[in-house]
Amino acid sequence: MDEAGLLRVGLRSSQAIVNGEPFAADLADGLRRVVGADCVCIDVCHDWKVQRPSITLAGEPGTLTVGEVDRWISLYPDDPYVVNLLATGDPRPYRTSDYMTLTRFQDTPIYREVFSRLEMRHLVVMTPSFTEQDLVMIGMTRRLYDFSDRETSAFHPLRDMIAVALEYRSKVKAIIASINVDDLTPPPRHLTLTERENQVLALIATGLTNDQTARKLGISPRTVRKHLEGVFTKANVPSRAAAVAWWLRQLGR
Repeated sequence: MDEAGLLRVGLRSSQAIVNGEPFAADLADGLRRVVGADCVCIDVCHDWKVQRPSITLAGEPGTLTVGEVDRWISLYPDDPYVVNLLATGDPRPYRTSDYMTLTRFQDTPIYREVFSRLEMRHLVVMTPSFTEQDLVMIGMTRRLYDFSDRETSAFHPLRDMIAVALEYRSKVKAIIASINVDDLTPPPRHLTLTERENQVLALIATGLTNDQTARKLGISPRTVRKHLEGVFTKANVPSRAAAVAWWLRQLGR
């Protein structure tokens, strides 16, 4: 899997979210291509306890009937990931195989009624937003082979990046609502960072150290520091935290 490509997909989607633009279709398609999943499903719900989610699919199947969607949603409480999410609130990426064997999974109603018909055996799910109101879940499936430990680890910074963007956008919408004004169309962005500088900041924004960022990108910690120094100069900021704060503001322009 192209981990740098995965971060680029996350960065583009984060920028769309911050700017109030549609993101689910591009994110689903980008993940399908970069990850090599047979199907990517993104659920977005703004009142998940009472409303059915908006479901975006990329790959196979390209569409589901209303009845199929409703049946899938009705079986969510049987999904091992959802069971763990509701019990623990843990939104991180997990494979179905982290919870149970394939044989046991094949005995569940959600497998028999949904995934077996689609011939999907291996799943990984993550939740970038899980609040009292909002729920955003990203699921990826494969027919032939499971997601590896390395792939699952690589999904963590992606999830964190999308989560930060969703939280930022939610706060902006709340402020707009509180002052009773229409949402403002953002002016064109003028990002001056290189692709690598963006990648470094995207990882640091998720809480990684310089050394961890270097390992993720396959470069040296010294190179990470050089990229940060370039950002410090361009943004006229003194520290990593200030650089990340500046970078997030650029996403919101």
